[in-house]
Amino acid sequence: MQFEDILEEVGQFGLYQRLLCFLLIPFTTGLVGIVYYTQLFVLTAPRHQCHLSSPGSFFDNQQDVFYNHVAHLVNTTEQGAPALEPFTCHQYTSNISEDFSYLLNTTSLDQLPVPGVTCTNGWEYNNTQMFPTFTSESDWVCDAAWQPYMVVSMFWVGNIIGSWIFGVLTDLIGRRIVTLVSLCLYGVAGVASVFVRNFYGFLVLRTLVGVSHHTVTHLPFVLVVEYCGVGSRTIPLLTIMISYTMASLITPVLAWAIWDWQILLAVSSAPALLIIFAYRWIPESASWQIIKGRSDDARNQLEKVAITNKRQVPYYMFNQLVTEMQDQQDSVKSNVTILTVRHYPILRMNIFLVLVIWMLACLCFYGHCQNTSNLGSDVFSSYFMGALVEVPSWGVPYIIHRFGRRIPLVTCFMLSGAASIVYTLIPAEQLALSICFGMLGRMFIAGAYYITLQYGPEIFPTVIRGQGVALCETLGGIAIFTSPMVVYLGEVQRPLPMLIMGSLSVLAGVATFLLPETSGVALPQTLAKGEAFLSKQIPTCF
Repeated sequence: MQFEDILEEVGQFGLYQRLLCFLLIPFTTGLVGIVYYTQLFVLTAPRHQCHLSSPGSFFDNQQDVFYNHVAHLVNTTEQGAPALEPFTCHQYTSNISEDFSYLLNTTSLDQLPVPGVTCTNGWEYNNTQMFPTFTSESDWVCDAAWQPYMVVSMFWVGNIIGSWIFGVLTDLIGRRIVTLVSLCLYGVAGVASVFVRNFYGFLVLRTLVGVSHHTVTHLPFVLVVEYCGVGSRTIPLLTIMISYTMASLITPVLAWAIWDWQILLAVSSAPALLIIFAYRWIPESASWQIIKGRSDDARNQLEKVAITNKRQVPYYMFNQLVTEMQDQQDSVKSNVTILTVRHYPILRMNIFLVLVIWMLACLCFYGHCQNTSNLGSDVFSSYFMGALVEVPSWGVPYIIHRFGRRIPLVTCFMLSGAASIVYTLIPAEQLALSICFGMLGRMFIAGAYYITLQYGPEIFPTVIRGQGVALCETLGGIAIFTSPMVVYLGEVQRPLPMLIMGSLSVLAGVATFLLPETSGVALPQTLAKGEAFLSKQIPTCF
């Protein structure tokens, strides 16, 4: 007897499951998308230059005119142009030997001598295309440009820690209470970030937001899936994909409409606290209650599902399942852990490949998301277009059902890598063409990322699948932690992030060739069966 057998009787995807799927997932996943992209907007540095006030000398009047002329050229030069780079963090000395009449006749920055002194009077920010942000108000630019990247990195450190803590608590005290705690922490730390003005305080609060980040979206998703029958479990996956992409599309519009980083941060974080009022309608997992021996609570919960779906609870089946679960818990004494796979060479190699592919998918996907602001001159349109190109990934559930997992994943990785590498070969002056290939790279890596989330867990035998997914999440979190550092390399050489992510995508595609196909086959339950299954599935091309 399986829990899914009872779901067939009370409704596999009736009104109850639809309400959970189409209300809970869009709320939590949409919230996570908006909070994440809001953070990127808040930490974006607007277009800036050294504050070009006249340093004072015998040539005061002439230098005032010259500095005004330089400021005009800087403001009218297209963002991303190579000629603009020297003026973002350097200025001229008080002694300019060149003839002023010649300098005032220049029509582009290329015709001016390169400034050689670091900014001494602060920076001027151009807020015509980007509102003042936490980064600009804190002057986190030039030598301090590492600070916003550190905030994002610590955000993902918090996510690694929180995934383990909340993961353990979920099995100990249930899904429902952890959902409440994670959302409350998410909202309180997010709103508190509005009122902090120093680096370390902001860093700590954004780390706390990161602690809840993936739990806020993944736990409700798992809860919904646990109430869905086998034939309808791709619907929550599609819902979570659409919800995240829609949130990614909404955030640039919301940011442009509000035009204030403090209000934007508060508006994106505060809705998490609505869970306090909606908590009474959040169900506990009935399957978890059965495993924990809380059969009365599970029966009551299934009765609510049956009533909503206008069905009946099969009490004889329920009692049989409870009895079988109690017998299994009394008889099973197993010390099998994920470390046991060291005795199974083929399984061990496949699990290693899954871990590598999972890490590369996470690093490249989030790296592309964070690097989007560097692709174009308008940060709002760049983020909007970046989210829009993820829409084709909504077809992932159909594609992997029709063509399997392995070939579509290899294709997405390779095409993303190719597009990213081509991006680095395009001259900076051809902005439209470079944006096109940058967006193609993001589109294909989004597809690869979602396929990996489905494909990876299927490699693990059932007996260690939970431990395997937890390990993937942890290593994936470490990879995401490094993604801001990769993006930061764009401060050194603009094409470097895309070159690195493109190369890693190709590497992931090659690694995927070595994996077996898992579509349409019964997944192994034990390590021995997993070894036997994988030994028959070795790709013939190798």
